[in-house]
Amino acid sequence: DWVRPEERVGTMAEAPNPGSDAPAPDPAMMEQLMKAMGGGGGSGGGEGGGGGMDMAALQAMLGGLGGGGGGLGGGPEAEMRRQAQANQAAQAEKNSGEADGGADGKAYKWEQTSKYGESEIIVRFPLKTPVTKKDVKVTFKAKALLVVVAGEELLSGATFGTVSVDDSTWCLVEKGSELQLLLGLALDEKWTSLLAA
Repeated sequence: DWVRPEERVGTMAEAPNPGSDAPAPDPAMMEQLMKAMGGGGGSGGGEGGGGGMDMAALQAMLGGLGGGGGGLGGGPEAEMRRQAQANQAAQAEKNSGEADGGADGKAYKWEQTSKYGESEIIVRFPLKTPVTKKDVKVTFKAKALLVVVAGEELLSGATFGTVSVDDSTWCLVEKGSELQLLLGLALDEKWTSLLAA
């Protein structure tokens, strides 16, 4: 059955709150809240405008209720904010710039980048003399990499993490004087080195 507003008994502050262990709101505070919202403490009117809500007073009163206090402290919003900051820090770590690698005069540079939850690594080999694609043999495996240019092995070994073979490729740039590999990573995680120790 519907109850008309004029037939209601008591105030909102006196209404039971089933399922809650919280104490009922203070009637004086509720009266102040209604006045701040332009309700005049139950008259339903206001001073002609659209309610005349005083936001500063309303926020001060709501802050005094405990709980959110305007989003400060805890709650799901604060947890989401903390998680976003942690994600940004992890993202920045994966995009930390180019690093040197190689030994025995077989130098290369590599760099990991991560965007939208996907990581890739670019490996650059400067070549002493320009080559063509016929001179290059690159073998991508899930856990290993082999790079041979003009019969010379430039890189061979187990990778730090798992490579997505289908998302990996290579190309020659700078008129054949640099070989670049693009390694698609199976997982979006930080690699501390190109090859496993």
